[in-house]
Amino acid sequence: MQTLTKTLLVLLCFMHLSAFSQYKVMISDNYPPYSFKDSENEITGFNVDIIKAISTLYDIDIELETGTWDQINQKLKNNEIQAIGGANYPGYPDSEYLYTRSIVNTSHCFLYNHNFVKKITPEFIRTAHKPLISLYKNDVLVHYILSLNPDAEFLYVNNYSNLISSLDRPDVTCAISKRARGLYFADLMGKDYIYNTSHVLLEQSIGFKVNRSAPELADMLDNGLEVIMANGEYNRIYDKWIAPYYQERNEWATYLRYIIFVGILATLSIFLLMAANRLLQMRVKKKTQDLQQQLELNSHILSELKEQKQKAVESEKMKSAFLANMSHEIRTPMNGILGFAELLKEHAQNNEEQLQFIDIIRQSGERMLTTINNIIEISKIEAGVEKVKIESIDFRKMIREWERFFTIEARRKGLVLLFLDKNPESDSYFCTDEQKLNSIGMNLIKNAIKFTRAGQVTVEYEFKSNKLHLSVTDTGIGIPEEKQNDVFGQFIQADPSHSSGYEGSGLGLSISKGYVKLLEGSISLQSTPGVGSTFGVVLPNLNNLHDCEKKLSTSRLLNNTVLNNLRILIAEDDDISYRLLVHVLQDIAASIKRAKNGEEIVQMIKQEPDTDLILMDMKMPEMSGKTATQTIRTFNSKVCIIGQTAESLESNQFAFLKAGCNACIEKPINRNKLLQTIQTCMASAEELA
Repeated sequence: MQTLTKTLLVLLCFMHLSAFSQYKVMISDNYPPYSFKDSENEITGFNVDIIKAISTLYDIDIELETGTWDQINQKLKNNEIQAIGGANYPGYPDSEYLYTRSIVNTSHCFLYNHNFVKKITPEFIRTAHKPLISLYKNDVLVHYILSLNPDAEFLYVNNYSNLISSLDRPDVTCAISKRARGLYFADLMGKDYIYNTSHVLLEQSIGFKVNRSAPELADMLDNGLEVIMANGEYNRIYDKWIAPYYQERNEWATYLRYIIFVGILATLSIFLLMAANRLLQMRVKKKTQDLQQQLELNSHILSELKEQKQKAVESEKMKSAFLANMSHEIRTPMNGILGFAELLKEHAQNNEEQLQFIDIIRQSGERMLTTINNIIEISKIEAGVEKVKIESIDFRKMIREWERFFTIEARRKGLVLLFLDKNPESDSYFCTDEQKLNSIGMNLIKNAIKFTRAGQVTVEYEFKSNKLHLSVTDTGIGIPEEKQNDVFGQFIQADPSHSSGYEGSGLGLSISKGYVKLLEGSISLQSTPGVGSTFGVVLPNLNNLHDCEKKLSTSRLLNNTVLNNLRILIAEDDDISYRLLVHVLQDIAASIKRAKNGEEIVQMIKQEPDTDLILMDMKMPEMSGKTATQTIRTFNSKVCIIGQTAESLESNQFAFLKAGCNACIEKPINRNKLLQTIQTCMASAEELA
């Protein structure tokens, strides 16, 4: 009631004054989003709408004028105007002017480029090495930054466009800006990768600064603000101009929607791949049966049978080509799923449910990728295109890696996992295909743990008569004798009635048998239902002394090679793959630059011949990575080039190395494997130097 009475009295006073008075209020014409000129040169903004709302409320004539802050303050001092809108409160008693209640609070914050850094905090500034801060020159802010880090350096700007543009420079750590104003310019310039922190700096209140010759205007503005705050008009104006710049980003929801969408597409692709593979197999089988029947019925159509057989062979080749293409189409989005799931997990903070979701995504992605790889590998074995790469390996080192990998899983199931070296005095080095031997051992141990509910799994190995003897024994469900020949078939588990609830495609043992055959070895099985099973593998030492010695000499350099301050160029047309590589490499890089096609990377290396490393996507528009590598090698033989491909690495590696790559790596990118490959490449470069 008191507020209403006061408002009515002031209203009567103002109605009397409005009969012969007009108030002049000045505001800045370059202070967005509070007051600025729009595209039609009309003054608009938060302060303008507040003044218009009060003017309409009291039906008085307030003349708005604009100018610079220096002009505005001078006119108020000369009594040419009655008030200033959007003035900062001085923070100390000012007897010269009247100040209304605050219309809004403003503050400064840190702005940063999310492409270069994921989060900025005072602690980040404190620990950074000579951080470069972009800002308007302000003694208070400069003193604050120097109190955090005395080694900080500053880039002074004179307008907000330059302030926001400076964040595109990789050497600029962050900027300090008024929050609403800085984000307004970032939106205006289309830079949605400019983020703000929630950390508040220099919080100030702004309102109306009124000449003491117009106290009735100060009362009117105060009461008008109280009324529009009560009737909701203030909230409407605030939501229109200010609220959008004080909303926190919810990146997790965006990432989750994207990952789920890509995961659904990848799942559909897998089912299509499996269906197509099965359909092609059925067609080949049917064609072969038809040919055999025609041969038995009539010998005079022998020529036709040969033609049909040729068609069957061509169909098999088409199947392999189809699988290779589908491999690329599935591995590329899978690279984004697994890579960003890992990054999200590293950056998540105190959110247990979020971490659980990320683990589910990562585990599902890894399981899907394993299935894809198994389908592709068994198809390559069937088609006879799988090759072996003989090299010297430290088998006992591989055993230790198996032990570290499976011990946690065995303990989780309450199993005892034993590794027994029956001949510890023998040499550890053995010549074979490392990837295939690792796959054989991993599949056998994984199956043993999976089908064992209680007891133990024992891995025994020894070198005898220039052969490696490896056996995996479990106390699991066992395999009936009539089923033992079937376990090495495709998509088959020993007994569906016993193995229901056990995950897996059923391809592991089939792949292991194929690899053992390629390595000129043998695989055996002894099993008793309810007691357990023993899988035995015997592999010969495939002596290739030249290759073996070469690998050993290279491996000795790795421990002496330190990865840091590398000048890196990334040739990658896929944005997600590029962002993943930047996150993986940022700790070892002095600089990272990007080319989106082969022609761009050739021009960039010409301009920057001292580059240490190029990561070359082999499938790019305009000029392929292979052609770009060949071109670069005509004028630069020193730079280390690592090819990256989403297609089968083994079938393309020779061509990539022949083109001039130092090494190749397969997508999805594994962080540790990539860093190890880079270390090997740089070690080789040091050896040549």
